[in-house]
Amino acid sequence: MRGRVQLNKIAVIPNEYKDKKLEGTKQAISMIHSAGLVPLLDAQYKDTNINARYVEKTEFGNADMLVVLGGDGTILSAAREYGHYNIPFLGVNYGQLGFLTEVERADDNSFLKVLNGEYVIEPHMMLDVVAGNDKYCALNDAVIHRDGFTKMLDISLYVEHKHISTVRSDGVVIATPTGSTAYSLSAGGPICDPLLEVIIITPICPHNLHSRSIIVPGHKDVEVRVKEPEEHRASLTIDGQKAHCIKNDEEIIITGGRKIELVRTGENLFYEKLRKKLYLR
Repeated sequence: MRGRVQLNKIAVIPNEYKDKKLEGTKQAISMIHSAGLVPLLDAQYKDTNINARYVEKTEFGNADMLVVLGGDGTILSAAREYGHYNIPFLGVNYGQLGFLTEVERADDNSFLKVLNGEYVIEPHMMLDVVAGNDKYCALNDAVIHRDGFTKMLDISLYVEHKHISTVRSDGVVIATPTGSTAYSLSAGGPICDPLLEVIIITPICPHNLHSRSIIVPGHKDVEVRVKEPEEHRASLTIDGQKAHCIKNDEEIIITGGRKIELVRTGENLFYEKLRKKLYLR
């Protein structure tokens, strides 16, 4: 975890489905102005006449922070699109659970504290995923699963080219510690501190009594092979948002990738969030 940096330009990423009239976006940009900072907004919103500096998305890389208005899904999408800029993300929660977001929609005080430099940064490991000729990155997980009402899948798992097991199941979740509270948790996987650098492998509804999650170091390659995937209609889904149809003899290789920096208003808040959003829910 590293400390804050001096802020100047703040890029704002709205979610038009959750902030339909962009009232929340206008409020966030007004507060950025009040803090003496420069708000950047995608040029596609120029017709809204919001008081911001309109730029192309490629110029977001010149910002000091990205403010993402939405839920965890909006953060996941933004992480894949802008994560390579290596600038911190602040999530303002317009969704439900909000494990990735940090500031609640109506919490203006916390937002202002961040704008005034009262924050810390947490590095969260992402996944690099290679499937055939296609490459992806994931903040939460890469999921291999069967489609529709097809048969269960025979999935072989390898770590560093060494065969670990072959499991007959509905699929397998390959998750980051950040994604351990998402689909991986629902599939019976462990909860991990998001600052760890490990890969969590969890079968989905395995047809045996002994399949358990496996946790491996983030720098090691995890290889997944599906027997006759076209016959059984197997797919790869990235962060629940991008899909890839798995072909015959296609090897899927997953390893720890770059880190994305998430803005936090204090240290060790993950456990408080865990208690409030899962245990007391």
